[in-house]
Amino acid sequence: MKKIITVLLTFLFLTNCGYTPIYSAKNFDFRLNEIILANNSKLNSKIAKRLRVFSNQGGEKIILLRVDAKKKINTLSKNSKGDPSRYEMIINIQLDAENDQKQKNTHLFQERFNYNANANKFELKQYEKEIEDLLINKNIDRIIIYLSKV
Repeated sequence: MKKIITVLLTFLFLTNCGYTPIYSAKNFDFRLNEIILANNSKLNSKIAKRLRVFSNQGGEKIILLRVDAKKKINTLSKNSKGDPSRYEMIINIQLDAENDQKQKNTHLFQERFNYNANANKFELKQYEKEIEDLLINKNIDRIIIYLSKV
């Protein structure tokens, strides 16, 4: 009985408080006509897939995008044995946007994240995938704001 009341109160609270997800309204004024990838890497594919979600088919601005993303992992420090103990992941996204008036804009988006090494290589790779997704999402947020202003 307590669970039902809790669920009901939570539902009523969320429907009446004016909560709306940030990007679900689809109030963007641009339509991504085509997304050209500089190469067929997984990173570029992830970015293009996430950008297509925000394209508004009824948008007035028609934008052609060229995406060139690169990921780099640097070793920041090593322990006394010479093994890496701290890494830095950098994701650079070069975005070339061309609108329907043939105006071209180029912008570089960059995000960094520092993290410690893990002795378990499998867990380290899984953690790096999570970091990559986090950095891509941060860059996508910035790209959406940029495309809204172009």
